[in-house]
Amino acid sequence: MSHQFLNQEMLQVQAPSIFATEPDKHVSSRYKFYPTTDVLDILHECDWVPYSAQQVKTRVANPMAAKHLIRLRQRGTTPSDYGLNDSFPEMVLINAHNGMGSYLLRAGIFRLVCSNGMIVSESDFGEVTLRHIGSMPEQVMKASRIFTESTSRIAGIVNTWKDQALTPDQEKDFFVDAARIRFDNPDDSIILDVSNRRRKEDQGHDLWSVFNVAQENLLRGGFLNGSTRRRVRAITAIQKDVNLNSNIWALASKYSREVCNN
Repeated sequence: MSHQFLNQEMLQVQAPSIFATEPDKHVSSRYKFYPTTDVLDILHECDWVPYSAQQVKTRVANPMAAKHLIRLRQRGTTPSDYGLNDSFPEMVLINAHNGMGSYLLRAGIFRLVCSNGMIVSESDFGEVTLRHIGSMPEQVMKASRIFTESTSRIAGIVNTWKDQALTPDQEKDFFVDAARIRFDNPDDSIILDVSNRRRKEDQGHDLWSVFNVAQENLLRGGFLNGSTRRRVRAITAIQKDVNLNSNIWALASKYSREVCNN
């Protein structure tokens, strides 16, 4: 199975702020600018290659300082290398050159059947922060080693969830809890839409299947909100995407520990 990795021209189209050569003019004098391209070069040496990218849409701030998110996979690997049949462990790099934060590295999973990217919760993996101080190359190399070593652990979580069957009541409760991540007071119609299985691969009642159904529906929307009668939009904002993905992964992790093992 081949990867469609991104070259420089593709990255420039999807997220031009990756190629910023200076920070926003409003950053503090203490801010040490380190280009995202330099981080990608170091990760490339460690066989982590960009697969997709996006950036925040802004009309006011300097677009070249905008927050951007890049998903990377290890070159030369297939799902079977991780003991998986439909998913790739990923590294998710988040950065902005506006002085508002550090480089963040999160663990991710990309499921091929639905072309859908997930983000592992901090409770299961944590978050690697690369600060704009000190030796950035050394920090990046260390982070790469951490992520390379963690891929088997993340794959192990996925396979554990595949082996954990939910009872009908547990499955219903999961969809209710998942709907509450995005909606304050979801009615029965929203919960039904969140539990809608879009494809035959999601017909199972194991935790991995149920988690994927809820995650995709919450992220992509497309159904009517019964209380507002408006169609639920897909989540495209980077921070909302990260937050929703992290929270629903944390919910599944909680079910794995507290419900499935009882």
